[in-house]
Amino acid sequence: MSNLEIFRIDNIKWWITTNASGGRVPVPLCPKHNLRLTAIMPTYWDGRRSITGSAENSIKLNCAEGPHEIPISRKYFEERQYVIDRIDAKVFKDVKILNLDDEAVPIAKDKKYSKDGKLFVTSQLMESKRGIQVVIYAGKKGSAKKTQILISPSERRLAFDQSDLHPTDVFAKVEATFLDGSKSSIEKLKKE
Repeated sequence: MSNLEIFRIDNIKWWITTNASGGRVPVPLCPKHNLRLTAIMPTYWDGRRSITGSAENSIKLNCAEGPHEIPISRKYFEERQYVIDRIDAKVFKDVKILNLDDEAVPIAKDKKYSKDGKLFVTSQLMESKRGIQVVIYAGKKGSAKKTQILISPSERRLAFDQSDLHPTDVFAKVEATFLDGSKSSIEKLKKE
């Protein structure tokens, strides 16, 4: 039990254990005594008699040491789901997101630096709804400004992101030769 993890959420300690089928089960613990807390079954008056509700609908937990009650923000079954969701949110926060709905999915990536380490070129092979695309980023290392060149083999097209540096601010000429022999290029105009 040395690698046990306890999470404090809504001022209650939660131990995450597993049930027989492998599902995660959050167990509330008293923040002061570390004892398992039990749900206090709510009681309702229906006009004629007192009715005891389900522990799942409880909004109070009981600690046997003392004894004392701890209120919770949600019904007990909702609070346990919330605890799992909060723990998972910490994990999901740092995970790389691949948007398969409308964005390109990276297939391969390579990054190279100049010998002095001041310039970089990154090439990335992407797959999107429109097919395979090559994206090239280039610029000075550490600078927020870069050029982004887009090569679409299926369209035999060479383009660039208008919101970034123009490719001729970084390269003298960029040329793509496609399988059918056609070429597309972007180059700096020579001044006469």
